[in-house]
Amino acid sequence: MDAKRAAARAQKQAQHPMCQAFVDTVQSCETHAGSTMNTVAASPDIPDAAEKAARGQASRAGAHADRSSLIDMRPLIGDSLQLDCGMPLKSQKTYVKLVGYLKDRSIVVTAPTVGGRRLELIENDNVLIRGFSGTNAYAFRASVIRVSRLPFDYVHLSFPDTVFGRPVRRSQRVKTELDADLHPGSPDRAEPIRVRIENLSALGALVSMAHPLDPELPARLSTALMVHGNRVELEADSVIVSHHVETNGTGIHNYGLKFTGLDPHDAMLLKAYVYQQIVDHPDSVC
Repeated sequence: MDAKRAAARAQKQAQHPMCQAFVDTVQSCETHAGSTMNTVAASPDIPDAAEKAARGQASRAGAHADRSSLIDMRPLIGDSLQLDCGMPLKSQKTYVKLVGYLKDRSIVVTAPTVGGRRLELIENDNVLIRGFSGTNAYAFRASVIRVSRLPFDYVHLSFPDTVFGRPVRRSQRVKTELDADLHPGSPDRAEPIRVRIENLSALGALVSMAHPLDPELPARLSTALMVHGNRVELEADSVIVSHHVETNGTGIHNYGLKFTGLDPHDAMLLKAYVYQQIVDHPDSVC
C-alpha cells in the first residue's frame, strides 16, 4: 500500500509542474520570513473585503493601522505576484514574476499571460497586484507605464504610494467549503465518510459531518485543492484533537483534525493553497 501511495504521489507531482511557481513563492517566503509583523492600513483603492479583513486583524491584535510602502513588505526578486488586469480585460487574473523595482520610480514584472497567450496591456491600464513576502500578505494598485518586448517581455508598473498588508501566521487558517472523504481507522467502517472542510491550515483542519466518530482512532483525509490554477489531490493522515456538536438542532458533528506525517510535497502544496486563499480572499482568514 505504501509503495502504491508513493507512486501516486510521484505521478501527481509530475502532472502539475505549473504548481511549482506558487510553491517556490512559499519556500521563498518561509526562508526570508522576518521577525517583525506590520499591520498596514488599506488605501481607498483596495477592495472592501481586504480592508474589512485588515481592520479585523488590527482590532484583534490591538494595534493601530498604519500606511506603509512596498519597501516595508520586503518583496524579493523572483517572487510570484498575482496580477488582476481588471477592465477592459474582464478582470483576468494571472501570475507574474518580480524582476525588480526602484523606489518611487517603477516596478518591473514579467509580461502576464493566460493560457500561454500574452495579455495585451497598454499604457495607463490599471492593475491590482497581490503578493506574499516574509510574514505579510499585501496588495496595491498600480498603472502600466510601459510595455516592452526586448530583451524579453516585461512591464513597467507605477510604484505605489501606499500598500495594504496584513501579517500572516505560519499556521494561519482560512475558511473553506471543500468536500472531502474521511477514512476512519475503525475496522467496522470500510467506506469513507463524506465531510465538509470548514477551515484549513498547514497543520490541520476543521471538518463537519452528520455521523459521530471514535475520537481515539486516527483518520485519513483526502480532498482536491486548486493551486495556481491546477487541481491537486491531497491526502493527510490525522488525529482528532477536538469535537463539538452544533447546538442549532442539526446534530452536525465538528471535528478538529491535526495532520500527522504529512508528505513534504503535500505539505508545501497545502501551504501554497492557504497563502493563495489569503492573497485572493483576505476575508476568508479565520
